[in-house]
Amino acid sequence: MSTRKKLLTFLAVMLVIIFNGTLAFAKPLTKTTAKTAPPAPTGLTATSVTSSDISLSWQTVSGASGYRIYRAISSDSNYSLLATVSTNTYKNTSLSSGTKYWYFVRAYNSYGISADSTHISVTTTALTTQPASKKLVLGFTTYYYSGDTSSYNSIAANTSTIDEIATHTYTTDGVGNISGLVPTNQVTYANNNGIKTLATIENNFDGAVAQTLLENSTNRQNLINNILTSLKANGYKGVNIDLEGVYYYDRSYLTTFMNELYSTLNPQGFYVTICVPAKTSDSPTAAWNGAFDYAALAKAADQVILMTYDEHYGGGSPGPIASIGWVENVIKYAITVIPTTKIMLGAAAYGYDWSSNPTKAYGISGTYNLASTYNATINWDLTSQSPYFYYVDSSGINHSVWFENGQSLNYKLDLINSYNLSGVAIWRLGLENSDYWTSIRTKFNR
Repeated sequence: MSTRKKLLTFLAVMLVIIFNGTLAFAKPLTKTTAKTAPPAPTGLTATSVTSSDISLSWQTVSGASGYRIYRAISSDSNYSLLATVSTNTYKNTSLSSGTKYWYFVRAYNSYGISADSTHISVTTTALTTQPASKKLVLGFTTYYYSGDTSSYNSIAANTSTIDEIATHTYTTDGVGNISGLVPTNQVTYANNNGIKTLATIENNFDGAVAQTLLENSTNRQNLINNILTSLKANGYKGVNIDLEGVYYYDRSYLTTFMNELYSTLNPQGFYVTICVPAKTSDSPTAAWNGAFDYAALAKAADQVILMTYDEHYGGGSPGPIASIGWVENVIKYAITVIPTTKIMLGAAAYGYDWSSNPTKAYGISGTYNLASTYNATINWDLTSQSPYFYYVDSSGINHSVWFENGQSLNYKLDLINSYNLSGVAIWRLGLENSDYWTSIRTKFNR
């Protein structure tokens, strides 16, 4: 072999060695992990099922950053993303009872999202239909003078619909004395016709009287003793406490009084109720309603009457007596702290006539008569679900009248049914008209 040929052969061999060596050197020394999406979750199951909630769980997926839960209703199709979570559990709330729901879960990380987990179906439990409880009708009554028959006539005309009356009889002073004209004929008639009779105790909206009374244990006990004596002497079945204008800083004293009253009357078989001003939240320092601790007072009463009227009152500006939105907001708060079985919703049977003169109050029939006298058109406010009208009197003074009637009452009664409250408390018997009673009988199936 010539020298030239040997040299070419040598160079060719060296190139192969160098090339192969370079390739060998370029190979990785270790194997890398693939950067991929996580696998599908396994073990999807419903761990708890109620009429409104379904709790789900599944096995944790290694490498997953989180999970996406998908849901369909009624069938295994048309899913939508329900939630994204970082744990392997999820509680689906606010569901319809007796309804089938379908679910699957996907895991995800920064590289992608997994395939579906197994699809499962879960049916919420059905609510057992219970017979609707009888809604109670309480009517406040008055007896302003000897021979006053206004409230009595209403009791007699609606005996089959009225379950309770609370006679607005007694006024208390600061030391616990009580005074008032007892409507014996109302109490006797009611007792003879299966209507529960309550004696109302009020303080003329006087916060100073309430302060003197409530902050002194001797005065509180004196009032309790006088209440007990009056109930026994006049055939009452219980008491209704209507202390208003109580200073907010007497909040604990008011609760103490109700506890003392209840512990005295309840063991002797007397019924204890209380009227509370309407509110949509609890502010213990609020001037008008801060003294009324709904939750604490409910524990010392058989019934709590929400005074859901006078949203606009005689001493203020014109407007609805009880707009439906305001009433519902009062209920929504009340049911968070008072058992619904104890709540009676206050309903007005009157209206106010506002003008530059002092405001006047009228019963329902009186309000219609007023509109007729001045040939006023009665309007309906859709927002508040309330009737109103305007007129100009003979002196050229403008008047604004808002009132309650059977139509506006319908919406309040619907709320009582919807929120399953105990019933309605009417202020007062003798102010309502026949349409008002028709609404009650219709909505309460009476």
